[in-house]
Amino acid sequence: MTKILRYGTLFAIATLFSRFTGLMRDVFLANRFGVGIEFDAYSIAIAFPFLLRRAFAEGAMTSAFIPLYKEKADKNEFASAVITSLGIATISLTIFVQIFPQIVPFLLSSGANTETKLLAAKLARVSTPFIVFIFLWAVLYAIQNSSERFFFPALSPMFMNFGIIAGVILCELFDPRILGPTIGFTLGGAAMFLSLIPGAKQVGFSYRPTFVGARDFFKLFFPALLTMTVSEFNVLIDVNVAALIGPGSVSILQYANRFYQLPFGIFGVAVSTVALPLMSGEDEDSSKHLKDAMRTTFFFSVPSTIGLIVLSERLIVLVYQHGAFTHSDSIRTATALLFYSLGLPFYSMMALLSRSCHAKKDMKLPFKATVVSFVSNAVLDFVLGLTMKTAGVALATALAGAIGAGYLLFKLRPEIDMKHFQKVLICSALMGLVLMIAEHVSPSKLFTLVLVLLGVGVYMVSCLITKVDEAYQLLHFIRK
Repeated sequence: MTKILRYGTLFAIATLFSRFTGLMRDVFLANRFGVGIEFDAYSIAIAFPFLLRRAFAEGAMTSAFIPLYKEKADKNEFASAVITSLGIATISLTIFVQIFPQIVPFLLSSGANTETKLLAAKLARVSTPFIVFIFLWAVLYAIQNSSERFFFPALSPMFMNFGIIAGVILCELFDPRILGPTIGFTLGGAAMFLSLIPGAKQVGFSYRPTFVGARDFFKLFFPALLTMTVSEFNVLIDVNVAALIGPGSVSILQYANRFYQLPFGIFGVAVSTVALPLMSGEDEDSSKHLKDAMRTTFFFSVPSTIGLIVLSERLIVLVYQHGAFTHSDSIRTATALLFYSLGLPFYSMMALLSRSCHAKKDMKLPFKATVVSFVSNAVLDFVLGLTMKTAGVALATALAGAIGAGYLLFKLRPEIDMKHFQKVLICSALMGLVLMIAEHVSPSKLFTLVLVLLGVGVYMVSCLITKVDEAYQLLHFIRK
């Protein structure tokens, strides 16, 4: 079994548990707050630290950190320098938002109504300290990934979800109620960081204040940060266009995107995260790991896309349609999810190919691809978003991912096993056809779970019959 598939599977299993708690979090939020001003304001307030988490912590930081960390003789000194320098930056940013909280709704929701923006500014003061905790978490996360430890770091985000769930349960103690999950969000971020300290110590890390080695890091970090920042501007545009569409639109896209992030996080992020430290080595090994990673990405992302397209409405009804979340909300969210799903294979491929460049310390090509994707998304957001509403914003995001991935494939021209890809596509199409027929058997919500298991079973059996290597390797791994 290849390292990519073995570690990717472990990462995916841990992420599955973590994302399941994320779905439970969203069920609690949807049941208590539904679609409206409170949840819109909450979505805006946490979007800012989430944006920085992806761009600053998980994205640019890990992409610059891991290739250098693996080659440094004094790894503790290098990691400590990163913590010291970027720790000062994140604390300064947090203090700035405490003084000027209005900057958050100004950046993320200029088209929202006054009530939403005032509430979002209030919540931003509570959510912004999350940035400090998540940055520290990201360093410890990268250290453990570099030592080929993937399972618990991938599991740790569940602590944030538990914090939010606790905040929802206790929300009646706060005024406004939405303050409860916002506090839970920040405390959950602190728990994420604290949970990784023992593992970092086990691989030999101990912090000592220093700036030695920070210069090498920043030479890679700033180009990577620029790439990820441009990428995350897509979020700013999406939220602003959604705010122009009307009340509740930000919430609709938030719910749909979070559901889409489940398979993307389990499979797309899993493969690219595992691939980065493995590709940060000799050229021959790097090429082999990239080829394995591309096969694994196709194996997981293509059937996930087909499954989401066919079952989008049933899945949204099953998970979200409770309490204040109406059937009308479910239809709008499911439509957005369907269009988001179209971008799953492309964003998974884009993440992998970008990481392959980062492993070689090439930050320029991923940046160019991100700019191409960003410009495409900006244009399509306004064209499709203002005509197709929330569905158009989701479709624009998917098309931008396809354009960005296409650009990287054209420039890098990696070796693609077309025979393998065709087998995966045929097996996925067969699975989709079976699901389309089977979903008419019963309208029951619980039958949706049966359909998910049926889809997995049909796909795996089809892959075994057509002799897709990953299916045999995965089956052997499960048996062990």
